[in-house]
Amino acid sequence: MKERFPADFRFGVADADLQVIGEEKARASEKSEETMWSHFARTSGKCFNDMGPGEGVDRFSLWERDVELMRELGVRNYRTSISMSRLLTRSGDINAKAVQWYENYFKALRKSGITIYATLYHWELPQFLNEQGGWKNRVMVDWLAKHAQAVFETLGEHIEEYFILNEPWCSAMLGYHLGIHAPGEISLSSGFLAAHNLLLAQGAAFEKLKSLDRSLKVSTVVNLASCYAASASEQDERAARHADAYFNTWFLEPMFNGRYPDEAREIYAGKMPHYGKADMALINIGSGLHALGINYYRGELVRYDERAETRFAAVRRDGEQTNDLGWPIYVPPVHPEGLYDLLQQVWFSYRASGLKRIYITENGMAQASSSVSKNGVFEDARRVEYLRAHLEQAAAAVQRGIPLKAYFAWTLMDNYEWQEGYRPESCFGLVHVDRQTMKRTKKESAVWYSNVMKGGTVAPRVIVEREPLRHSIPVTQRPHAQPETPAAVLSVSPTHILRKKFQPQPAEVTAAPVATAAPIPKAAAKTAPTGTKKAPGKTAKKSKAKPAKKGSKRR
Repeated sequence: MKERFPADFRFGVADADLQVIGEEKARASEKSEETMWSHFARTSGKCFNDMGPGEGVDRFSLWERDVELMRELGVRNYRTSISMSRLLTRSGDINAKAVQWYENYFKALRKSGITIYATLYHWELPQFLNEQGGWKNRVMVDWLAKHAQAVFETLGEHIEEYFILNEPWCSAMLGYHLGIHAPGEISLSSGFLAAHNLLLAQGAAFEKLKSLDRSLKVSTVVNLASCYAASASEQDERAARHADAYFNTWFLEPMFNGRYPDEAREIYAGKMPHYGKADMALINIGSGLHALGINYYRGELVRYDERAETRFAAVRRDGEQTNDLGWPIYVPPVHPEGLYDLLQQVWFSYRASGLKRIYITENGMAQASSSVSKNGVFEDARRVEYLRAHLEQAAAAVQRGIPLKAYFAWTLMDNYEWQEGYRPESCFGLVHVDRQTMKRTKKESAVWYSNVMKGGTVAPRVIVEREPLRHSIPVTQRPHAQPETPAAVLSVSPTHILRKKFQPQPAEVTAAPVATAAPIPKAAAKTAPTGTKKAPGKTAKKSKAKPAKKGSKRR
């Protein structure tokens, strides 16, 4: 039976200006500013073969061809970014040549029936601002608000919905804590300072846009990970809560509840920036957001590590599936259904704090293309299965009653993948791009996803029954959750993984215990009554946990 989405569910594709535009050609034509990523790639030694975004996929010249390609695929919803480095000059004035390029591109998209969702900041920080401290400098709050106003005033007539930030965790933690992304600093306190300023800037941009037009749809995008304990031990459960705070609630809690998570404040007291009530009031925009965009690629399985600054360390499971960058794929039987779990966790934790609707704004698979295409199409069956599995989980979340309203595949075509450069293993595209000729060639996944976008259905895989769990591990108990919202309970077993579902209560109920129903297989969720007893199962044999490889763990 096919998974059918509601008629008003929006399917689309996503990309980012800096990854596709070809910065060298754009700068030469527009006299725009250099981005910090070009500088980082050229000077840090941390990017694959020192590759920078100079070439991209030459969207600057080939935009008409790409609009036609989107039209052929049946794309109706398209998320992209508008680069601060292109739109604003060093003096803060608007770059008219950049505006003209975006104007031409957006008009062609709209003429082809494609709706535009615009991200205001997808890591296109001008190098001159990076030299002033980048996101460690509070001056960025004013610059993002200025950029938001410039986008509204010059291009707003073409934009359906605004996304303020893209993945602030990556900007802050990969850029300032782990040193993997630009600007390449390695300091936890710098990471938290950058994160705080990103959230402040997000609040300022939100206020600016709403002051210009109260009717605007203003949203934002975070990258989240479903976090699981590696065992049932108290220490590993604590590690999972630490991981959840580091990856997820550090951004969600202040946005929706006006404070940083208790779990994080206890661990990182000496590393956190100084802030006051006014800061938290500006950051607390969650209830005003039109939607929360979630970029999802993977989960995190962790054990307690007292020596780590974050108090947790990643572990890997034998037999797990990975993409070509080595990121684990959270699908059964080795891992749980990570996206489904995460959507439940976010919705039931923050609906009482004003969360209205959720989009999946990125989801995709890194896979090198085969050397030759067959019948004019590159084969990428593993990517098709990745997308299918995650769309199945998305459909299950919709059936569960979670207001998931859109899904944007990452990404339309192979492009610049940050510190990975253009190496084949880092290609997320539905469309192959020849690096020598820039020729675009569809992959099997493009054809498959085109049918999904046009039909609104996903053909199922063969469902393999899995034995029930021996035990369940609660890994997240949300601070400030309303009484009628039970805490998330995610279940982990060494070899077979399911999860307890949330049991949301009617609105009039003022208190309820944490859910105690046994795990319900997704296929039976529609008909199985709550409280069904768990069938006895064999004791699962423990698999060997191995440390995760170093490197960029998340996009």
